[in-house]
Amino acid sequence: MFSWSKQSSPTPPHVVLIPRNEHLSSYLNHSVLKPSTRKVSTDDTMYDTVFQTTNGFALILRIYVPADNKKAPQMTLHGVIASHSWLDIRMRVIGYAPISSDQSWRYSKLKLGDAVYAVIHHFQLQPPSISQIVDENLSRLQQTLSGTSMNNATIKSNPPTTTFPSNIAHKSNGITVQAKAIDKKEAACKVDEDELSSLIPRVPSSFTEIDEMSLSELSDLVNNKTTLDTFINKIPVVEALKELKESIENANVDTAMANLALEEKVESICSEVETLKQDLKSNIEKYNKLDARRAAMTRPPEIHEAVRELTAAKKKALHESDEFADDWVESGGSDVTAFVKKFMDTRVLHHMRAAKAERLKMSTV
Repeated sequence: MFSWSKQSSPTPPHVVLIPRNEHLSSYLNHSVLKPSTRKVSTDDTMYDTVFQTTNGFALILRIYVPADNKKAPQMTLHGVIASHSWLDIRMRVIGYAPISSDQSWRYSKLKLGDAVYAVIHHFQLQPPSISQIVDENLSRLQQTLSGTSMNNATIKSNPPTTTFPSNIAHKSNGITVQAKAIDKKEAACKVDEDELSSLIPRVPSSFTEIDEMSLSELSDLVNNKTTLDTFINKIPVVEALKELKESIENANVDTAMANLALEEKVESICSEVETLKQDLKSNIEKYNKLDARRAAMTRPPEIHEAVRELTAAKKKALHESDEFADDWVESGGSDVTAFVKKFMDTRVLHHMRAAKAERLKMSTV
C-alpha cells in the first residue's frame, strides 16, 4: 500500500442499520487501507485507495459513499481503461455481490472497510487486463514503480482468467457473505443522479491562480484568447471533465462496436422471431375456431329448447308404440312375451321423456 499525507474525518449522519459514520470509520481507519486512502471530494462522499496487483500494476479504487445509508457504495477503477469480469465499460465494479444492489448491501451486514478490502484483495490476486492509463498521476506512479515511461501509453496485461460462480463466499476480516446472482446488464446500464454527481466535478468557488496574478497578467488573460484558452485547459476541473468526456466517448465506441458485431446475429434472430410470430398467429386462429366449435358442442341447451325436443321425442315414442301394437294385432302375432317387452320399453321411454319435460317446465316456474 501507499501512503497519502492527508486524511479527512467523515461527517456522520444518523441512519438506520449500520450508521454511516461507522461505515466511513471502518474504511478510513482500516489497518490495511488507511495508509493508502485519501479523500478526493470537497465533502465526505468520495475517496481513492491506491493498491498494487500481483503483476506489478498500481491501481486506484475510487469509492463513492452515498449520503443515504440505505444505498450501496459505488466502486470504480479510476484512471485506467481495463477489462475484467467484475467491471463494466465505465470501470464500475459490478461483480462483487454485496454492492450489486441496495438490498444486497443492506442484507450483507458488511462495513464499508471490509467491502473495499474484499474488492481490492480480489483485484490484487486476479488483476484486470489494463489497456490504457488515462490518469497522469497514476501514470507517473506506475513509471516510478516500473522504471519505464508510460505517459498514457497502451499497456497489455493478461492475468489468468478465473470464473467465479454466483454462490462463492467472500471472506473479509472473519465476515463471510454468500454472494447472490446479479443482473450485470442492469447494473451496467443503470446511471442514477448520485453517480452523475460523483462523476462530474463541481465548479470551483474561486481560482487561486487568478488571485495571484499581476495586473499585466490579468490584462493578457482578458485580451489574449490563446492565453485564456491555455489557462482554462490547465484548470483541474476542466481536465477532469475532458477525461470524463474521453472515457464516455471511448465507452460509447466500444458499445457501438460490440453492437455492430452482433448485428448479423440479431437480424437472424429477428427473422426467426417474425416467422414464429406468423406461425403463432396462424395457430391461434385455428385454436379459436376449434375452441368455438367445442364450446358450441358442449354448451348446455336452453331449457325451452330441451322441453321442445323432449316433447317431440315423447310424441315420437308414443306414436311408435301405437304403430307397433296395431301392426302386431293386424299380423296376428302369437309371441305375446316379445310383444309386451318391446311395447313396454317404448312406452317407458315415452313416459320418461314426458316426466323430464315436465320437470324442466317446473324448474322455470
